[in-house]
Amino acid sequence: MHQPELRAEPRASVSCPGTLIIGEMSVPCLIQNMCSRGFLIKYTDNLPVGRVVGLKCELDSARHIECKVQMRHVNADCLGARVIEISEEEQILCRQFLEEQHAARREGSKAPL
Repeated sequence: MHQPELRAEPRASVSCPGTLIIGEMSVPCLIQNMCSRGFLIKYTDNLPVGRVVGLKCELDSARHIECKVQMRHVNADCLGARVIEISEEEQILCRQFLEEQHAARREGSKAPL
């Protein structure tokens, strides 16, 4: 049985390239889903819960955001990260991108079988 979404804001499934900035290191990652408050990040190295890192995310070829995130949960494949710092301009870009993603999914679900 499908569990109801408990988050205040639904996440959008995406596949966006990203970069984690961990101290002086920059390492590639993949954003698997997102909302304006957080990300699910495919990254196989272990980061401790509570760790704050930088995240650069390429939403599409014309839009990029950069923010600080805090690790909220970690498993062997993915990191759950909460946004703790983002500029107002980048927050607006993120919301616009998410609205587009949700609209595209709604339109896709209306397509005839």
